[in-house]
Amino acid sequence: MPEETATIEILRSDRDRLDSLRRYPGEPYQVVIRRLLEKIEDPETLSPEKIADIQASLDEIRRGEFVTHEALKRDLGIE
Repeated sequence: MPEETATIEILRSDRDRLDSLRRYPGEPYQVVIRRLLEKIEDPETLSPEKIADIQASLDEIRRGEFVTHEALKRDLGIE
């Protein structure tokens, strides 16, 4: 039995954004929207390596091992 369809009203700017997400000209909006919904339901998970890198970066920040944007500009003579 085929699924029921529904008509929705969206802003033109949202439709333009959906257009920019098409993988090929004329790809049906239904396919674009389904792909977006699947991405929400099954978000890309971070690898253990990425998680370890993020944790190491946070540890460096907690230890004060960082340079502020202002200090870097000053050190480079960019003001």
